[in-house]
Amino acid sequence: MSSENLTIHPDANTAFMVWQQHRLPLSRPQLAGLDDYYRPVLRLCVLDKDNYQFFNNFARIDEVMRFENSWRQPCLIALESRHDIKRLAWCEVLNLSRFAGVNHPALFQAIYQSAPKQLVCELMGVHRLTVSNYCQFAGISQSSYEYQQCKVACDEAMLGLPTNMSWMDADYGSY
Repeated sequence: MSSENLTIHPDANTAFMVWQQHRLPLSRPQLAGLDDYYRPVLRLCVLDKDNYQFFNNFARIDEVMRFENSWRQPCLIALESRHDIKRLAWCEVLNLSRFAGVNHPALFQAIYQSAPKQLVCELMGVHRLTVSNYCQFAGISQSSYEYQQCKVACDEAMLGLPTNMSWMDADYGSY
């Protein structure tokens, strides 16, 4: 296994992209020095004779790709159903809602726009994907969600150049 023959499963690609956009940089213990048998198992599918695809455990795959020189990893090669692959991939995204510091409004919006609604509702244990249900699942109050939503909107409005660009035409005289 190497970075050339390990790719994301197509059914997990959208979930992986959402996960990458909303993950938080966390400092984790480096597992590169551990014996092969003590590292967490990577769950993979076989694409062909020499190529593999991952579909969950995104943080561990990211760690392997960036920090570990040895590609000797304990792997579980399994024939997974497409439904299970999607479930495991979106489960990784939903786990982000449990981290402190996550931008809940942006994460909810990404889930709402990108995820299969029925699958996400099943994973969250709700009948409809609403802000209220998301807040309950994430363990935050709806007022906290709304405060974060307003704060991000205010912060974005303050960024950038002023809309009136007349200050660029000012004549400051000769030096």
